[in-house]
Amino acid sequence: MQLLFLVRVSGESMWPRLKPGRFYLASGWLKIRIGDFIVFKNPVDLSQILVKQLEKILPAGYQVSGKVSWSQSSQDFGLITKDLILGRILI
Repeated sequence: MQLLFLVRVSGESMWPRLKPGRFYLASGWLKIRIGDFIVFKNPVDLSQILVKQLEKILPAGYQVSGKVSWSQSSQDFGLITKDLILGRILI
């Protein structure tokens, strides 16, 4: 895990909290809590990196959601396991 890294948001699924085209600082060393914006590999396509808001922490994994109705969420690609998480956005 990286101590600090930059993430560029390219879509509008986290708008208005995260703005498309902006860079955000993230960390892989901090504890993840409900409500955090997490950076993770898409479980369906591991080459794709996503940023979503953590909704629930369940025994089988993490449930994430988008902020707009058309965004992907755990309902589309399933729960996020810990090994897929790269870190969380620092806001």
